[in-house]
Amino acid sequence: MLQKGLNSFQIKVIALILMVFDHIHYIFSGIWDIPMWFTMLGRVSAPLFIFISANGMRYTKHPEKYMLRLWAGSVFMSLGNRLMNAYFPLPGGGIIMNNIFSTLFISALVIYCIRKIQERKREGQPFVRYLLLMAVPVVSSFLIVLTMLAPGLTAVSTVIMALVPSVLFCEGSFLFALLGVGFYFCLDSKKRLSLFYALFCLFVLFTGYRPGEGLLSVFTADIQWLMIFALPVMLLYNKQKGAGMKYFFYLFYPAHIYLFAILAFYFAGR
Repeated sequence: MLQKGLNSFQIKVIALILMVFDHIHYIFSGIWDIPMWFTMLGRVSAPLFIFISANGMRYTKHPEKYMLRLWAGSVFMSLGNRLMNAYFPLPGGGIIMNNIFSTLFISALVIYCIRKIQERKREGQPFVRYLLLMAVPVVSSFLIVLTMLAPGLTAVSTVIMALVPSVLFCEGSFLFALLGVGFYFCLDSKKRLSLFYALFCLFVLFTGYRPGEGLLSVFTADIQWLMIFALPVMLLYNKQKGAGMKYFFYLFYPAHIYLFAILAFYFAGR
């Protein structure tokens, strides 16, 4: 009997396909005329990955192991991005900054700490260490900024940025990190999820609107608000895991970005 809706694996596949369109536009635009709708489709991708990650924190029996995988992916991407930008620079001066793992890790860390704080409060146990742990991505942001501004300490900022994901320098910045936390607390109600996400996208729309350029600017300047079209997919989620292949997504994400970057480097030089 066929199950209604979409399971976790199917939603990740949808997000993955849309992500590839987005990265094709970003990486190859300096070589070919890639249509704008490629990146418009891509606006849906990150929210879907964040949504599934929040669900993963809800259902996983081993949240620590899940967060460790995200952290390892974040460190790998930080180092990989640096190497790719050094040896295979994108045409047109663009750089590779993609690292959704850092954003997912911060969201998962905050969710984990909030859960632990709630548990400790119910048991009458101290929970200060979880407050401190939750503050790590914020503290790392300040340390990165300070070391970037201090003469001779830029190497230190690079190390901190690579090893300790920060709310200011993760993909999508603190907004996307908070989006994952918001998703987590809306998972039990589709109405609450819809309202939260609609308001979030509305905020993104207003912050991206440029009055001097008119209404057309929301389709040409900052199109991040198009992420609202991820909502119908989220509402189809049936809370089923689906097929395994969890490591496939961890591997495919950096692999396709770096492959595209290498191809763009050689095509641009021909």
